[in-house]
Amino acid sequence: MIFAAPFRYPQTALVRRHGPQGYSKYSHHRPWLRDEFDFRCVYCLKREQWCFQLNDYQLDHLVPQSIAPALCREYTNLVYACSNCNHRKGAKRLPTPEDLAYGACMEVLMTGANIGEIVAHNDDGIRLIDELGLDQKKITGMRKLFILSIRSHQKHDRRLFLTWMGLPDDLPDLANVRPQPERNMRIEGIVESWFCRKPRPEFYE
Repeated sequence: MIFAAPFRYPQTALVRRHGPQGYSKYSHHRPWLRDEFDFRCVYCLKREQWCFQLNDYQLDHLVPQSIAPALCREYTNLVYACSNCNHRKGAKRLPTPEDLAYGACMEVLMTGANIGEIVAHNDDGIRLIDELGLDQKKITGMRKLFILSIRSHQKHDRRLFLTWMGLPDDLPDLANVRPQPERNMRIEGIVESWFCRKPRPEFYE
C-alpha cells in the first residue's frame, strides 16, 4: 500500500488562482484564502479537519502591517496560517510561497526512525523552520502522531481516513461570497475552487 502524505509541501511556487480586490476589511478575504491554501496552514500544513474551530486559523500578512499598512487589504499580501504559526512569525519577513516552493526548502520525514521530523534542504528552509519553530519537540511529536494515525486509518478504517484527509464540509461557494469584492482580477479561478471542482477527490495531499 502507498500511504498518503499528510505533510507534503508543494514542489512548485504558489500561483494564486484567486484575485479579489476592494474589500474594506482584510478579514473578508478569509473564504478565498481558505480555498487558495487548500484549507490548511501554509507554514506547517495543519489542516482545518484536525482542529476544533475555524478561529484556530488566521490571515497572515506577508509584509507586516507595521511595515506596510497600505498593503493591509491586498489579497496577494495575505496567506492562510494557523494561529501558532501566525504568532511565531509575528512581524518577521520570511520567504513567501510565491517566491519559492516550500517543498524545495524543507521536508517532513514520512518513514523510518525519524518519522515526523522536519529537515531543511537549503538556507531558506533553515530559516523557515527556525523562525516558525517547526522543529520543536511538541510539534514534531504531533506530526508523528498524525502520520501514524492517518496511516492506520488508511489501512483499517477508510471512513476515518477520508475524514482526516478529506475536504471540510463547508466549502465556500466563492461565486456567492458576501460581501462581494468590487473587482476580481482572476474571475476564472472560481471554477477552479474546491467547491466547483467535479469530481472532487476523496482525499488530497
